[in-house]
Amino acid sequence: MSPVQDSLELRVLRIIEELLKHRPPDAGQVFTNMVCLRMRVEDEKAKDEVAQAISDLLADGYVRGKELHGDNKALDVAVTAITDQGLGLLWNSEAPKKDDERKA
Repeated sequence: MSPVQDSLELRVLRIIEELLKHRPPDAGQVFTNMVCLRMRVEDEKAKDEVAQAISDLLADGYVRGKELHGDNKALDVAVTAITDQGLGLLWNSEAPKKDDERKA
């Protein structure tokens, strides 16, 4: 992940985690539009960026799911789970940095 994209992908991963935790047992997936709604994203370009971020998370092994492509971009991604690698990324992003610990 690049530093700029890292921020968006991390925010998207946190939203996916939240949506997966609070889904009803019969609802097995989190879709791109659900993430966009939770993030209050309405602009089409921003929705495309969220879809691409989810696609990148899937490609990098942070989430499991299926992807729908068209027009050379991710149109929708159905996420079924966050992998151990994704949980590790979330956990590491919330852990205090060593520099922060020294300052405290």
